[in-house]
Amino acid sequence: MWVETSAEVYSVIYARHKKDLVVHSSFTDSTGNGYEYSNGKPTIITEWGFKDSDTPLVKAFSEKESELEKEYDTKYFIYLHKNPIDND
Repeated sequence: MWVETSAEVYSVIYARHKKDLVVHSSFTDSTGNGYEYSNGKPTIITEWGFKDSDTPLVKAFSEKESELEKEYDTKYFIYLHKNPIDND
């Protein structure tokens, strides 16, 4: 389950584990109209995780309203595994 986190938490995790992290997935649509599954806005998504892991650890989701804007609005997420013992 993805949970939004702060830029600071994301940065600390990334910095601490940088040498062990690999890209698990990425998506770039710099114009917002380049792909059939585009949301109509320029978007960059990168998920990082450990090399031998099946699931990513952190994700950066950057989006802007149009390609004319200079800065992306970026949100950061951390992946939390559901405890298999917890039935909630």
